[in-house]
Amino acid sequence: MKTIISVILLYFISWYTKPETKILERNSNPQQHKQIITQEDLFKLDFNSKGDYVKITPSKKSGFKFPDKSAKTAPVKFGDFNADHKKDVLVNLGACGTGGCMYGLFLKQYNNFYKLVFMDYLKNMEFKVEKNGLWTIESSEEIEAYNPSKLRITVFKFDKKKYRYKLDRTYTYIDEE
Repeated sequence: MKTIISVILLYFISWYTKPETKILERNSNPQQHKQIITQEDLFKLDFNSKGDYVKITPSKKSGFKFPDKSAKTAPVKFGDFNADHKKDVLVNLGACGTGGCMYGLFLKQYNNFYKLVFMDYLKNMEFKVEKNGLWTIESSEEIEAYNPSKLRITVFKFDKKKYRYKLDRTYTYIDEE
């Protein structure tokens, strides 16, 4: 008798879960399953009412250390950097010097939870939106002091597979006028 009840119970459990699996397979995007992001992987960002300061609470797993503990972490640029229709934020993390300041790019996941996808020094930054909606970040600095006719340009692009911004290319711009 126990065997018959067990078989019937297993049949109903397998029948009940199969449609749910099919729905997930039909509605899901294969790219979503390559990297599962949990709340423990995310940073919590809390903006003040004026929007000129952001309190950053690092994720538990990140081991993140602020480059300049005394710096006022300020949002610098809001935009949809990875073309997912969410408002992402580039934050000045301080640690400024002749090579620029340290910036962190946080991509919004949900509510006030963000994923840190870029952290590097930037100077004279510019942003360009590509045809696919992804933003590129360009940083430039003078090669020779007080000579803006020679610039080192560094370009960072979003890598969808790794879900990070990475160095795309560096080149020298020379204005020959």
